[in-house]
Order: sequence, then C-alpha cells, then structure tokens
Amino acid sequence: MISRKKLVYLLAALFYFTLASCYEQENTPSKSSIHNRSKDISGILQLYEKWAAAVESGDRQQYLNLLDENVALIAPGAPDIVGKENYAEFLIPVFENATYKIEQLGSFDIQLLNDFALVRYDYIVHVSIKEGVDTITNSDAALAQTINNSKYLDVLKRYDSGEWKVFRHMWNKGPKNDLPNRT
Repeated sequence: MISRKKLVYLLAALFYFTLASCYEQENTPSKSSIHNRSKDISGILQLYEKWAAAVESGDRQQYLNLLDENVALIAPGAPDIVGKENYAEFLIPVFENATYKIEQLGSFDIQLLNDFALVRYDYIVHVSIKEGVDTITNSDAALAQTINNSKYLDVLKRYDSGEWKVFRHMWNKGPKNDLPNRT
C-alpha cells in the first residue's frame, strides 16, 4: 500500500508535469500562429503608416478611423481624453491650427498579447503653427513645442475582422540628446 506522503508526492509530480506540458504547448507557436503573428505585425505597421499619413495631411477623419470607440489619450501633464467622441473634439483645433511632420527614430517594438498589442516607438514631431494662430489649442494634451521628441507606448486592440485600432495612446518626453542637430 502507498503511504499518504508518497501519494501526495505522486499527485504533485503528475500535476507539475501536466502544467509543464500545457505551458510548452501554449508557448510553442504553431504554423498558423506564426502566420497570424506575421499578419498581425503587418496590420499594425499599416495602421501606423495610415496614422502618420493622417497626421501629416491633417485628415481628422482618417485619424479617427484608426481609434477604438473607448480610446484614451494619456498625455503627460494633462487630463486623460477618454472616448472617440471626446478625442474627435480635441482634434478639431489640433488639425485646424497647425501642420505636422513626423520623423520616426528607430523601429517599432511590437509585443502581441492575444487580442491586444503593446507598441513602443520614438518620434520627433515637427509642429508648424498656422499663420495668425497663437496656440494650437487650450488643451494641455496638445504638443506645445515646434520640435517634440517623444517616446510613445500604445495599446492596440484587434477586432474580430483582424483589424487593429488604437485603444490607449500615451507618451513622454524623449532625451534631449536625441534631437537632430539643427545648426
């Protein structure tokens, strides 16, 4: 007869090996998940191409099309802007009063987490305030300098269609030494 102590050890070992085999299966990508990963990364990079084009052309609607209904803009030193409708309102003076040129520094770091993705990247955003305008907007969430070096972190959400949208958009200032020499 097996002692109680040996039975506990045996059950613990079986439990451990069961968990370990599940972990290996979950963390071993199948051919379809590799294909989906590639498709997801491609879709995410396309989203950022569209987003940069929308910003640089001042196309507010194209910008809004890339946002989730429950998007949150989390800007440094400013109250959060929550919801696509509030974000849309915020963008009116942002695009009416200035033009933008985006300079990408490095590449995108994309971490896929099932139906969400974390995307880390660096931009220098050049802002030109339009003639006759004093400030872009009274919101502290707007870029305030003519050259903005920022480190971004976005949370993206994948829809059933496979399309990715921006769920959270946040940034902070990048190092001053990353600014290009403009002398």
